[in-house]
Amino acid sequence: MSEGDPPALHPTTWAVLRALRAGRPVSRNRHYDLYRRPEVRRARDLHRFLASVAADVQAHPEQVEVTPAALDEAGASGRYALRIDFPRLNGRRTAYLTAFELELLAEQAPEVAELLAARVAARSA
Repeated sequence: MSEGDPPALHPTTWAVLRALRAGRPVSRNRHYDLYRRPEVRRARDLHRFLASVAADVQAHPEQVEVTPAALDEAGASGRYALRIDFPRLNGRRTAYLTAFELELLAEQAPEVAELLAARVAARSA
């Protein structure tokens, strides 16, 4: 990923997301006004979402299926549906990730990225 701000995120969102991913504590009490901003809430939500997806994939690697999401009019997707089955609970989680979110997930959890890449390659073969 480039050092500049990604086009999909507000610069404040990207800065807060980088801080959260680096493990720097961002105290909610000390930064109360900052946390009220929607850009910061977006960063916090994205960070939690990606951590949750990574944890579920790591907990159930054999139950993961990756497929391209619905195609647009140009025939390209840009989004992926990540389906994780939970057989003991008789449940399923479907998370829709953009290519950028997959890139962030790959940086955060390389072993998850390898598993997802293998599933995509197996599906297209």
